[in-house]
Amino acid sequence: MQWHIITGEFPPQRGGVSDYTFRLAEGLSEAGEEVHVWTPEATEETPALEGVEIHSLPRRFGLRWLRALDQGLAAHPDERILLVQYVPHMYGWKAMNLAFCCWLARHRGSNVFVMFHEVAYPFKTGQPWKHHFLAAVHRLMAWIVLHSAKHSFTSIEPYRNLLSRLRPNARISMLRLFSNVPFDKHAGRGPLSGFIEANSVVGIFSNFSSEITGLLEDTLPTVLEDSAIQIFLIGPGSGFIQQFSRKYPRFKHRFSTSGRLDALEAGSYFQACDVLLQLYPGGVCAARGTLVAALASGIPVVTTAGPLTEPLLRHGGVLALADPNAVSIRGVIEELLADPALAGRIGAAGKQLYESEFDVPVTVEMLRQTARAGRRVAVNQ
Repeated sequence: MQWHIITGEFPPQRGGVSDYTFRLAEGLSEAGEEVHVWTPEATEETPALEGVEIHSLPRRFGLRWLRALDQGLAAHPDERILLVQYVPHMYGWKAMNLAFCCWLARHRGSNVFVMFHEVAYPFKTGQPWKHHFLAAVHRLMAWIVLHSAKHSFTSIEPYRNLLSRLRPNARISMLRLFSNVPFDKHAGRGPLSGFIEANSVVGIFSNFSSEITGLLEDTLPTVLEDSAIQIFLIGPGSGFIQQFSRKYPRFKHRFSTSGRLDALEAGSYFQACDVLLQLYPGGVCAARGTLVAALASGIPVVTTAGPLTEPLLRHGGVLALADPNAVSIRGVIEELLADPALAGRIGAAGKQLYESEFDVPVTVEMLRQTARAGRRVAVNQ
């Protein structure tokens, strides 16, 4: 079958969905599938993928974009699957592109698969009315998309529960996010930028958004006080270092960062770390690409659980879970640094979970099995 992946992001554009789609297209092609990617045209050269045909569409997600998509797909009338990468805010129109959802509804009789990377903006007590409006529109959009899809996928249980409430009889399967960061299995300890080699390096892989840096500001002073720990920020961490150092100047020399980098370049930096500290509002969850990459690295991960944390991550010793306070987090980090055997077991368990539940071949096989099952049903009918 032909796989036609529709996405609002693709390299050279930065973003988690961009990197995800690139690796997905590559994985499907390597499995012998015919793959087409439909994405807005880029200002820079789009990287080539062997066996994958990239189709450029107008940049804005308006009627011209939809017309071009229709015309392009019409040139491929053979048996095909439309595989939509769905994030409500990725398709423009101030995150309310109902026209795109209605376009999908027109293709309801086709083989439409949808991967819900996100579902809808949340309803929160006390938030502005316009956020409530956005949350309601997102649920309407998801409802339309669910009714358009032959099969839907999502990455975590809370998303699947919401989708099931929106359409109780929909076919919805779990499709865990794989890491956008490739790792060399034979790589040794990576370079530390700006550090003397140290044996107590805590890495943090993040985009260092305000929701993350707030948690780090509350935690790192306790972690660093009276310790030999060095902090290595994998990603655009310079701004956070400056912000943190103004408030805690005595810790300035304890930080270094890789700086902004592509996902393809990040893998070697993980190997510079003894432990990874990955903190998230609401607790760790499998929808966080940085957490998935941390699991794939085989480096032990210290984090905290919360309302969004699924049993998959709570059990089996795949993570070093601390209570959600700085003292507990420091204690767990120190325990791992003092016990390399324990750290090795947790890192190995996390990597094993990643390879069995998250990795690219797992995703590709799930999609192919679903497509084959759909074809068998169609033939029997």
